Amino acid sequence: MSQAVKLIDALNGTFGRHNGYRASHAKGFTAQGRFCPAAEEPRVQIPMLNNECKVTARFSVGGGKPGISDKSPTVRGIGLEIGKGSESWVLTLISNPVFFANSAAQFRAFLAARIPDPDTGAPDPKLVEAFNEANPNTVPYQQYLKSVVPCRCYSSEQYHSGHAYRLDWSGREISARILLEPEGGRLALSKEEMETLSDDFLHDRFLEKLCDGPARWSLKLVIANTADNVSDPTVLWSGTHTMVDLGAIQVELPDDRSESTKKVFDPTRMPEGVRAPLDDVFSLRSGAYAESAARRSA
Repeated sequence: MSQAVKLIDALNGTFGRHNGYRASHAKGFTAQGRFCPAAEEPRVQIPMLNNECKVTARFSVGGGKPGISDKSPTVRGIGLEIGKGSESWVLTLISNPVFFANSAAQFRAFLAARIPDPDTGAPDPKLVEAFNEANPNTVPYQQYLKSVVPCRCYSSEQYHSGHAYRLDWSGREISARILLEPEGGRLALSKEEMETLSDDFLHDRFLEKLCDGPARWSLKLVIANTADNVSDPTVLWSGTHTMVDLGAIQVELPDDRSESTKKVFDPTRMPEGVRAPLDDVFSLRSGAYAESAARRSA
């Protein structure tokens, strides 16, 4: 059995298999817009980002349940395809600065500990506690979700790569995580909104936002300092970091075309000037995404 099959089996085992939906980030929608280059050319050379180009985006709520509440304490995600064809850059970003696993085995174990108990419909707290004790590196991911209130709108959320990409900076290789920072800053739901909004408010609220004008984020590099772990996406970075503005992501219109809603956002599609992260999770994504796509179209 391939690693990709095992990973998607693990997701289906925890969230169920839902025909026509992705195994992870099942609930979502697509939109279109464009990338606008930075006013000043950055010292990091990614030639495709020197010009304006088309963007396809998919916004989503984490987990594999299509009916999950938009107020749930889980991650929000964005898949981005910047450009088209061989010179496109695909990014899969989440609202948590770190990921919940640093290996295939840990990924499967994290999900296994959260399989709902048939009697309660919720994970067994003892299994979750035992997993956390055996895997303390995964706790920051969980702590972050407990510490923040869900966002008011996809347009007011910030998104992170977790993975550290390798790039050239003035003749030397650097590692950098991606940050997508909303134009107006991150905004959380109020207590009243948590109580009164429907479980499906994010789609309509985002469309309302687009009626008032485009949703915009700054696309930034967060360059690793000498103390940062660049090979483990579960580890928070600390200290001072150089930030590089690559330009703006501007989302303008909803996009329900089949080619967009079925799009696989495979982050191993990278342009000239960008090289793959060296962690053990990034290399798992392409196969797992392909397996998920095959199952939902079967």
